[in-house]
Amino acid sequence: MNYCELLFDTKEKDLELEAFIDAETGKRLTYRELIQEVKKTAGYLKSKGYVSGDVIATHLYNSIEAAVILLAIQYIGGVICLIDPLYKANEVLYYIEDSKAKGLFTHLSNSQIELPLNMKTNIIDIKEFEIEVQSSKYEEEGFYSYKENELCMLLYTSGSTSTPKGVMLTTGCLFTFLEKSNISMYRYTKEDRILCFVPFSHGFGSVSILIPSLYGKSAIVFLRSFQPIKISDAINTENVTHIFGVPTHYQQLLRYEALHDTLRKLKAAFVAAAPLNYETAISWYKTTGIYLDEGYGMSETTTLISTRMNMLPEPAGNVGFPPKGILEINAVDEEGNICPDGVIGELRIRGRGLMLGYLNRPKETAEILRDGWIYSGDRGYRRSDGSFVICGRKKDVINVAGLKISPLEVEAAINSHEDVVDSAAVGLEDSTYGEVVKAFVVLKDGAKVSERDLIKYVSKKIANFKVPKFIKFLDEFPRNNLGKIDKNALKNIENKKI
Repeated sequence: MNYCELLFDTKEKDLELEAFIDAETGKRLTYRELIQEVKKTAGYLKSKGYVSGDVIATHLYNSIEAAVILLAIQYIGGVICLIDPLYKANEVLYYIEDSKAKGLFTHLSNSQIELPLNMKTNIIDIKEFEIEVQSSKYEEEGFYSYKENELCMLLYTSGSTSTPKGVMLTTGCLFTFLEKSNISMYRYTKEDRILCFVPFSHGFGSVSILIPSLYGKSAIVFLRSFQPIKISDAINTENVTHIFGVPTHYQQLLRYEALHDTLRKLKAAFVAAAPLNYETAISWYKTTGIYLDEGYGMSETTTLISTRMNMLPEPAGNVGFPPKGILEINAVDEEGNICPDGVIGELRIRGRGLMLGYLNRPKETAEILRDGWIYSGDRGYRRSDGSFVICGRKKDVINVAGLKISPLEVEAAINSHEDVVDSAAVGLEDSTYGEVVKAFVVLKDGAKVSERDLIKYVSKKIANFKVPKFIKFLDEFPRNNLGKIDKNALKNIENKKI
């Protein structure tokens, strides 16, 4: 079992189909050329002494090279450790040390990364590699066959509440993802072209986009990052059919009216990784004529847990259904009892494709993985039709005088205002109530709504104890590389008692 099976099973008649396109550089590879590049890179890795089981890290921007190296590491039976390319040299050291990586492919130069004396990791400058690999030779010995529960990939969590943890995935996890995708998402054809501007260093790019694309013999168009004009150009010039993003990406695309005709050419658009508000979903549908399909997932479950396809998120937070026969989800109370439909609890997931655990973190593994269930830390409930609604992170729930408030419910009320682009609700410490609700809001250009006006508007939508006591207007939200709003950063803006 190996990721590379999805590439090397390409039939002769399909070998001249395009596999990868780099919209930044113009580089293109057919499936035949991709196979050769993967073999050459695998030969390069073996010539440097890497063997099966070795952890090899990549610290690379979205590119053909990043995908080829991932496949080559799989080819030799290595363990790929994906590191966000935005991390600075001193940040990268944590991941090298924690994963015990023997090699690191990076866009930084060797001189920029100063390794401690006891760290023997080989630093490989991607520019130097691109030259050296051209003379690399390989032997036709076939790719490595991983055992069912053998580690093949490390995806690190964001580390917002602790140091980042390495999620251990097997090749079986990756093939289970393909099953989930085929059941619950898209089955790509040879004519499809998927635009990848979400980080390839995240499971969104390296799992959710790459695996089903190779399976369907479609093409991936790489962009280094989210840039609306470049996205529009790529859709037009490369006949892109599918795009993937987070809610803020779609909000920004909708702001550019000049791009709307181009967006209508898409076959599908998918959103995940952060809550989608109803206003963005309906605006996208009215503008493009296609729904924003939505997914809910975690690195610990090899991304996909449930999907809502070809419909609006009604009610807000509706993330659809789990893939039948693969995953089971339910909401449980503090004692672990299953909540009745409509009652909010912590969502837990059981089935195939779950992580082995966190690398060298038995305590943290035991906290999240109990009796075969992944406890997500997300609060939500099951509807009578079997779909699930997300109500926010368990740790983000706001406690006002013992009354529990879902931030998503507050945000949905705020976002329904015609002058609001997006919002984020947090709990701030209060000496009287324990916590009070504070909201941060980004308004549409030229909007004149005041804090008092918006509070009055929201008070007509939700119970008084849920209404924000304070609203702060921002030009933009602090976000991580994937586009999620950083609520810890918001709290730190005014981290004091009221």
